[in-house]
Amino acid sequence: MSTNGMTMEENTMKLRLARRASAQTHLRFAYKNGRDLPRDFTGDRRETTVRYDGGRTVIWCGLGDEKECRPHILRTAAALGIRKAAELKRAHVAAELDRPAEEALAAAEGLLLGSYAYDRYLSEKPFKPGRCDIVTRSLTSAQLNHVEAACGGVFLARDLTNENAEVATPEHLARAARALAKGRGTSVTVLDERALKKLGLNLLLAVGRGSPTPPRLICIDYRGNPASRACTAIVGKGITFDSGGLNLKPSGSIETMRQDMAGAAAVLGTMQALTAIRPKINVTGVCACAHNSIDGASYLPGDVIRSYSGKTVEICNTDAEGRLALADAIAYAVKRYKPAEVIDLATLTGGILTTFADVIAGLFSNDDGLAARLFEAGEQTHERLWRLPIYGEYSDAMKGDYSDIRSLAKFKRGHASSITGAAFIREFAGDVPWAHLDIAGTAFNENEAKGDVPRYATGFGVRLLLEYLMSRRAGRRPKR
Repeated sequence: MSTNGMTMEENTMKLRLARRASAQTHLRFAYKNGRDLPRDFTGDRRETTVRYDGGRTVIWCGLGDEKECRPHILRTAAALGIRKAAELKRAHVAAELDRPAEEALAAAEGLLLGSYAYDRYLSEKPFKPGRCDIVTRSLTSAQLNHVEAACGGVFLARDLTNENAEVATPEHLARAARALAKGRGTSVTVLDERALKKLGLNLLLAVGRGSPTPPRLICIDYRGNPASRACTAIVGKGITFDSGGLNLKPSGSIETMRQDMAGAAAVLGTMQALTAIRPKINVTGVCACAHNSIDGASYLPGDVIRSYSGKTVEICNTDAEGRLALADAIAYAVKRYKPAEVIDLATLTGGILTTFADVIAGLFSNDDGLAARLFEAGEQTHERLWRLPIYGEYSDAMKGDYSDIRSLAKFKRGHASSITGAAFIREFAGDVPWAHLDIAGTAFNENEAKGDVPRYATGFGVRLLLEYLMSRRAGRRPKR
């Protein structure tokens, strides 16, 4: 599909398996203080250097201490190496990966993820390598295809999140959903404002009420195993721009709010990857999309609104809008699709940045097994999670005085905001095993690129969800 005037295929470097390197530019990986290293290169982690040998260019990529090397270190080194190749304007490169499959796969991911650049609005486009030969005997074409599908999903999530908010409206995300499922045996249902009103998704409607671009609930149903009724629902917050509503965000907080739909973008990226990989599992992706804007029709602080689930919600602050959209989306997914488990992703709270900065996402759950499996998936992909509690005191703080539930806790403003936000969302999952990933810190990188993590939209969550879903299919248990 196309999200920026260029198809994903045109915008992606091609990977090819090779028995020997035919390219004139080689990426070579080395441990710290290893043998035959070039002069003045120690092999430290994140260290790269370029050497010329006749007509050949060798880009050396450091891995650090061999005993401490893990797949994510290979992924980072490969991303740094391919960026160096781009700086040198090398269209065809080869990566020497005579390594175990797990390490070679991580490096292949790094090569693709590191080659990404969002350049729609640049007059002078950055150079991108067009092809990379993977020189290894440990990988198969099927494994490489899986890597390309996963990274393609990440790229879609990044592109959608990086796009201008005036372009990436709720309807734009709906078109993206329809396009990725077209002809792939995956059904897509989009509920417009009339359908939302008829069904009673009043919280989602309220959030989008002040915008000229009305809200949408996007449901993508992938059935890779029709013989089974078991289904996982993944739900994404898709606030395409968050002004804060009448509780307007101040300067310093509002400028990057196009990223507030990164959860929905991750769901769309995951669903695209699933349609390419075609695993024998059932997954429903749900995106709650709205533009939280301001006009005379905007929803008001102090209002009480009846949700799709029937619970009434007091609006304490119009800038706590994501949890409202998710509440209706999760309740709808539970009733309509009857999933065995629900996982939601949301750029929900600034509080999670205070806790984890941009390094780790918050994990909340009502089910220990689900939480453990997600944690392990994050360790595998290096999209790391850390679980925080939702004790009864936090849920009690969400109880309303003249509504069933408040949108903000009764604690002092800002206290335990990530936990109480999760406590609010949990009320709408019912008894279904549920997990909430607060990705407000990890979905958008305002600093310089870090290995396979680019500047701005990161696509966080796509590879994590794929790892989780595929490991469930394989019956793997979390490591202890």
